[in-house]
Amino acid sequence: MGVPTRGALEQAWAEVLARDLQDGTMAGSVARFAEHAGENLDGLAVQLADGTWKPHDLTAVEIISGERTRTIHVPSARDRVVERALLDMVTPLVDPWLGPAAFGYRPGLGVADAVQAVVALRDEGLGFVLRTDVDECFPSIPTGLALRMFECLVKSDALTALVTLLFQRPSRTVGGTRTLLRGLPLGCALSPILTNLVLTRLDEPLLEEGFALVRYADDIVVATETPGDAWEAARVATAALEGMGMRLGADKTDVMSFEQGFCFLGEDFGSRYPPTIPHHRVEAPDRRVVYVGSQGSHVRIRQGRLVVESADDAPLLDLPTGQVSRVACFGAVGFSSGARNWALSQGVSTIFASRRGAYLGSLSPASDTARPKRLKTQVHASEDAATSLAFARGFVQAKLLKQAVLLRRYARRSHVEAIPPAVRAITHLRDMLPECVTVDEVRGIEGAAASEYFPALGALFPDALRFETRSRRPPLDVPNAALSYLYTILLGECETALRAAGLDPSIGFLHADTDGRPSLALDLMEEFRPLVVDQVVLGSARRSQLTSDHGRTEADRAGVLLTKAGRAAMVDAYEHRMLQTTRGALPDYSGSLRRHLYRQAQRLVRALHEPEYVWTGLSWR
Repeated sequence: MGVPTRGALEQAWAEVLARDLQDGTMAGSVARFAEHAGENLDGLAVQLADGTWKPHDLTAVEIISGERTRTIHVPSARDRVVERALLDMVTPLVDPWLGPAAFGYRPGLGVADAVQAVVALRDEGLGFVLRTDVDECFPSIPTGLALRMFECLVKSDALTALVTLLFQRPSRTVGGTRTLLRGLPLGCALSPILTNLVLTRLDEPLLEEGFALVRYADDIVVATETPGDAWEAARVATAALEGMGMRLGADKTDVMSFEQGFCFLGEDFGSRYPPTIPHHRVEAPDRRVVYVGSQGSHVRIRQGRLVVESADDAPLLDLPTGQVSRVACFGAVGFSSGARNWALSQGVSTIFASRRGAYLGSLSPASDTARPKRLKTQVHASEDAATSLAFARGFVQAKLLKQAVLLRRYARRSHVEAIPPAVRAITHLRDMLPECVTVDEVRGIEGAAASEYFPALGALFPDALRFETRSRRPPLDVPNAALSYLYTILLGECETALRAAGLDPSIGFLHADTDGRPSLALDLMEEFRPLVVDQVVLGSARRSQLTSDHGRTEADRAGVLLTKAGRAAMVDAYEHRMLQTTRGALPDYSGSLRRHLYRQAQRLVRALHEPEYVWTGLSWR
């Protein structure tokens, strides 16, 4: 990755200008830059390209808030443009590694999300909290460590050199005194993301010990079952920070309870307040997905309405066709010629699966077939070993990152023997991906990670639903039946997204395309397995929305099937998850997870046609 381009600088300038005008007043340096913005941007682009750009000194400004005085260090307008352009470039590379505990200074996350995360921990039954912060956080960040961690993730000498220059700048007081700063300067656009990166060294030991952590910048809540556990969290945090030459804020470190009440991010927490917001960040759909699983039922179109009737012609569903976005049929479900014509003519994708959830195929309109030029490019890329290897690495890296996040997010103190070793193993395997020289080696990494992941995932389920391995054909327990059922639904959505993007779902990179499988759809869905399905099934089980009563067996066949109530519960939870919205998981994009799935398919198209464009997974928000 090279230095910011003229276009990137122009976009950054627009952001700098918009931020500066938020208070209604334009700063002097910004006004001067704006007078000749085009020429200034041209000059910056040339200097960055030829390596002659050097940052100006920072300007120290004291901010008085009540009895507290803070010093911020303000860059010049030209340097703010460069900083913002760099931030826009590196955020997609750094943010996915920041983990499940960090909420501050991340695009798409905010105070409301952190508050709801703490509320969820309270509702889980964790009645006590450690409240603390990092003493003098920004000034005490070890700059050398921050730059080394940055370099490891970004893997660009040019960008690392620019960022190093920015953090070697002195700050100048109003009187003209120049001072070299300790730590990271408050006021630099890159300081927050580097702070979050360094503080993963605080988050990881706490998460590894099974502590439920919510961190907003340097403001911290650790929720626990007992006061003793909370003080143990303080000990772990102290040791982690001291290892970096930092420390907890002694005056703000205390153990409290929800019953007594405490304050976090300006919100007063108690045993009932703030309330849970069930549909926090959930998008209201314009149209609905219809799932049909009643055996012997049939789907037909009648007077502009989609009608589903049981085997004995009893009405099961009746709604206007304009409210339907997708249809999924499981098992012995009839689909009339009228329904077929309607689905194909209106672009309503329809998937078909067995009663047990095995994917069988789909109906897709002619407009969703692969475009010839794109198809030729896709075939050529799939036959190129280097291109296939790069895509395969990307798919598996995105999946393994999210597997580790899921395990860490749900692990508690009782899981310390099962989860940390699995996370370490998955992380080690993920770090081996750059060394893979064939797609088969990447598949081997994925398989080895799965053997670590699923036993750990099973250990997070309630006792009655705990499992030790992934069983598929047939699933041998309720959680595996639910996973298989939802993976099938997700696969159908991935196939539809790829067809809509003009790609052939059967020509993939990671999965072999020799057995008639929709290989590229399987590639695309890899990161969405833990992000959507695994979280849905685990979360439903822990909330008692999925129980052992939701499984049934048949006398003449092995394995476990979901009951009607079990399927309904899983579909509801899956739809709720797919409609959750996020911003910042992909650069300059916001929307539901379903929209992000389609966006990832579109990004595959771009990566196929633009060799310099690198496909990356989502950041888990």
